[in-house]
Amino acid sequence: MSTDKAGVSRVPGLVKDLVNQFERPLDFYRELIQNAIDSGSNRVDVSLEYLPAGSKHPAVCGLPPPGEEGGWALICVEDDGEGMDERIIDDYLLILFRSTKEGDLTKIGKFGIGFVSIFAIHPQRVRLHTARGGESWRLDFPSYESYDKYRVKALREGTLVEVVKAMGRKEYDELVKDSRKAISSSCKHSEARIYFADRSANGGPALITEPFDLPGGSVLQYEEEGTEIVLAFSCEERPFCGFYNRGLTLKETQEALFPGVAFKAKSRYIEHTLTRDSIIEDDNYRKLMRTMKRLVERELPARLRTDLEGFSRRIAHSAAEGEAPEAVKAEREEWARRADYLRWLTLHAGYFSGWGQENWAIFPALDGRALSFFDASKAASRAGGGIFYDTGRNTLVEELERGGHTVLAAGEWIALLALWLRAWTAHVSQAYMLPKPLGDDALPPETREFLKTLRRLDSLSGAKYRSILAAELSYPGSCIQEELFVTQRKPGALSLACEPAPSSLLLRLLRPRRHCLINAAHPAALRLARLHRTRPRLAAFLGLKMLHLGDGSASAAKRGPASNLSEKTEAGLLEAASKL
Repeated sequence: MSTDKAGVSRVPGLVKDLVNQFERPLDFYRELIQNAIDSGSNRVDVSLEYLPAGSKHPAVCGLPPPGEEGGWALICVEDDGEGMDERIIDDYLLILFRSTKEGDLTKIGKFGIGFVSIFAIHPQRVRLHTARGGESWRLDFPSYESYDKYRVKALREGTLVEVVKAMGRKEYDELVKDSRKAISSSCKHSEARIYFADRSANGGPALITEPFDLPGGSVLQYEEEGTEIVLAFSCEERPFCGFYNRGLTLKETQEALFPGVAFKAKSRYIEHTLTRDSIIEDDNYRKLMRTMKRLVERELPARLRTDLEGFSRRIAHSAAEGEAPEAVKAEREEWARRADYLRWLTLHAGYFSGWGQENWAIFPALDGRALSFFDASKAASRAGGGIFYDTGRNTLVEELERGGHTVLAAGEWIALLALWLRAWTAHVSQAYMLPKPLGDDALPPETREFLKTLRRLDSLSGAKYRSILAAELSYPGSCIQEELFVTQRKPGALSLACEPAPSSLLLRLLRPRRHCLINAAHPAALRLARLHRTRPRLAAFLGLKMLHLGDGSASAAKRGPASNLSEKTEAGLLEAASKL
């Protein structure tokens, strides 16, 4: 190659401190790509290659042997931009804190220090090839302390930066992975196409850049001259926030700047700090955030309503058709993703009645309707200040609906409604029961005879129950199908599955006797009925003892599960059984 050595210069000693400021040495990729974009590049190619000791590659010619490391990593960053002539090289590239980009908001860098970042990885050599206006130059940097500049006769397009660092093959493989990760993190939305290749793996160039959007897509896009913003709903406590200049990352963080909203904002007006680790919060930044606030408070609510009403209609329709909740799993997840923003919006601007959106039909009911806040409020009033909900339609839900009540589909909206309405909530199939009493004529003979004896024993021992009946406790949505028995004020009525026991002795004495409904299909009931054929008094005694043991709440002074049966009561049962 024909060259014309143009001279040797010293770089100011301040460079050492500047090099050491880069906490992440691989940030130099971002700086070089930034320079490439500012030079008008449409494409930037980043490639790595492992050169073993003894390689004749021009990039390592003249370097001392790599020693114990065993080879070199050759990093190449090449663009198709305007390149540099000698004036730009001397007046801008090699003079710290001066840049041709000053005052030009279409350029990203403002401090002229990006090139120096290469030395943060402590390379053995940095070589720059560039051309512009009929001039072609090569610069060799043995270190950050000095450089040699050569005039090259052969012309080229754009700029090529070669970085050589001694290392072993294992370290090189790690460098390849870390390099791709660093470029993807800082340059994934670059306005220039960025390609990455590992030449030692014989792999072709892979496109790194990707569309400017949020994972899963955005729900609102905004553009004005020099600025682009995308927003999406988020269920994370600290949603994602990203700031970019011409697609290069200035800052990415998890922060609840706007609760329930993730966003990316790209603007040529915002800049990074000198240390490249944050954003300068100047007037341009504050203007961008005011735009964000306007979008979040004034434009995003309309999209929220459209989405939630659509999801609620589909969830409600699916429930009315008897489909499993999994059939609308996606809609439920998307509704939940918007819950944090909905909560923030109502608290920020007042309750539904305060911000005038009580007519949003966003609460799915199991009867196929999507209720508004106003509808849900009326349903809660009818229920005595509560909200009924369940995962799907069942016998209990249908019974409540026949009584004029509304049952909502289970989901994230239940907690929100309970908060806004100050209402209690009841998961219907877990909180209520609807046993089906069976007449004696419908029972097998041995069960029928066992119940007759059991009733006589109860009567002789003090008549704890108004009646003892067989019942079917297994029905769709039942929470009592495993129970031996339940008690009710009115047999077969819809009632709480676990009514609170009287809190005092006086209330217990005044409490009216209840009906006992024995699970006719329970294994224990079937065994007692078989025992009754040969030992009727023992079967009745054991049966009534089980009812006493399981009925009511445990005394505070008792520890074991059998605390509902005193010795006196048990003795009374034995005495009554002996009289049968």
